[in-house]
Amino acid sequence: MHRISGLKAAVKHREEEIRKETQQVIQTLSEDFAMLETKLKDVEETARRKDSVSQKTEDRLITEKHALKNELNTAKETLNLDNEIKDLKSNVDGLMKQLTESENAIKQAKAEAATEVNRTKQLTDSFNTKIAALEAQLSDVKEIVRGKESAIAALEQKLATETQAFENQLRNKEQLLAGRDREINDLKSKLQVLTGKIQGMSSFLRQAKALGAVEGQNSGTPGASETESGVTEKLADSPFRVKVPYAQTAMAQQTVPSSFFDLMSQELTEIIGPKAPAFVREHVAALGESMENFPKSQLAELLEILSKEIVNEPLRTSFRIWFVKHAGGWKSLDV
Repeated sequence: MHRISGLKAAVKHREEEIRKETQQVIQTLSEDFAMLETKLKDVEETARRKDSVSQKTEDRLITEKHALKNELNTAKETLNLDNEIKDLKSNVDGLMKQLTESENAIKQAKAEAATEVNRTKQLTDSFNTKIAALEAQLSDVKEIVRGKESAIAALEQKLATETQAFENQLRNKEQLLAGRDREINDLKSKLQVLTGKIQGMSSFLRQAKALGAVEGQNSGTPGASETESGVTEKLADSPFRVKVPYAQTAMAQQTVPSSFFDLMSQELTEIIGPKAPAFVREHVAALGESMENFPKSQLAELLEILSKEIVNEPLRTSFRIWFVKHAGGWKSLDV
């Protein structure tokens, strides 16, 4: 908005400068035109005066010529003297010479007046052309200003729309984040319950194994109290009740599908970055296993190892929940 305001001010300032320059040029041209008109009037007045003087001189010369002719005729009639005739002829020649000079002067004055008129006309046409060009330039500048104002208005409208959309998106994201925080808190609570149950189950399994070993020693036959299909035992000193089927011993030898590790690598990539696949392979190899034949009995240990590498607590909780959800067949982690 600050840049748009600056652009508007610059455009207005430029328009004001062009308007002042145009007014100054028009004023200068008007003054020059008025001066030329005044000069043309003076030249026309001078020409008229010269024409008037020439006309008067011509009339006077014609009158004198007629008078001289009359005198000459009278002289011829009365005196008929050669000397006087010669003098009169000389006078007439002088008068004719003066008349010729006056006519030449008149012609020269008329030529000068015509030249001045043409020059004035050319200057007037040139000034009119310059004025028309300036007016056209001013019109173009106004058109550009109107276009820029329209563009600025469109940008302002677009900016307002984008700002409103961004505010709406921000509010939606805040709502989503609040909901995600609530979900994470709920998942934390569930994970704590799940962890407690896993710890209790692990303690119970250890007690069950110890008890089975003691009973095996007492009976002399390991697992004599169990059948091929599985038998349920009750421990008097334990609050847990658990089924220990025969098929559970075979579960330790079941393997995890390799597709599970692909999905887990994708999930970890979103958390720790593109090094996740190599990270998973290293820890699987550290356990002495491979992704193609990884036993389900090692999943709990793998989960603990991978979880320690995730620093962010909510992300770690989310990953553990994802792991429990997608570890198909791992019954010891089900809530």
